[in-house]
Amino acid sequence: MPAETRGIIGFDRKISLRWLDATAEWTAQGLAAPAIRGQLERLLAGQVAGEGSHSARGKTMTVLLHVWTAVPDAVAPLRDDGLVLLRGRGGRDRLPLHWGMCLATYPFFRDVAAATGRLLALQGSAARAQIVRRTAESWGERTTATRAAQRIVRSFVEWGVLVETGDRGTYAPAAKIPVAGVGPWLLEAGLVSSGRREYPFRALAAGAAFYPFDMALSGQNVSGNPRLEICRQGLDEDVVMLNR
Repeated sequence: MPAETRGIIGFDRKISLRWLDATAEWTAQGLAAPAIRGQLERLLAGQVAGEGSHSARGKTMTVLLHVWTAVPDAVAPLRDDGLVLLRGRGGRDRLPLHWGMCLATYPFFRDVAAATGRLLALQGSAARAQIVRRTAESWGERTTATRAAQRIVRSFVEWGVLVETGDRGTYAPAAKIPVAGVGPWLLEAGLVSSGRREYPFRALAAGAAFYPFDMALSGQNVSGNPRLEICRQGLDEDVVMLNR
């Protein structure tokens, strides 16, 4: 994808799920982005170094705000429903929602996730160097891309969706996470992330970027999402469409 090769990487920090939780909760409470940034300053103090927007802490806050707060207009309906789905969920039950928002707001995150998923499916494990090399096929051999991909992989390990093996820098898949109640929403996140308004249903649900999840979905499941529509093409091909 040449356009994305020249694009902004954006997601270039190791991110804690606790920070994503806090950002989402403050957004759900109706706090504006400047107020949430102030809250994040206090939350990250002592955990991430630096002062100012170009410091490690400032860049971390930018990632968090872009995932849940200052989202692109096209992602706002997905985000708003995601905030509703967060209510009553805690811990790892929130992970599919954070993952979907990361996919929808950061193409670079999506490509690192997809590279990881493909390697795990192909060989049962994934080396960090392999993930970085696969990502570079789309984003170019840039030092910034290498560092960013490495930090996302470290996030995957912290989130429990990759498991460290006895071989340094090599990871195994964790147990699949069920998506009961959020599957149609997560599928929409994948469609938004693709940049397309329609996609073959089976291919989308089985996409490598969803590797941590048990995406056993049917067209009947998707009918609960008012922004998605399932259409039949040919004899046996269902296509999911973004209906907005």
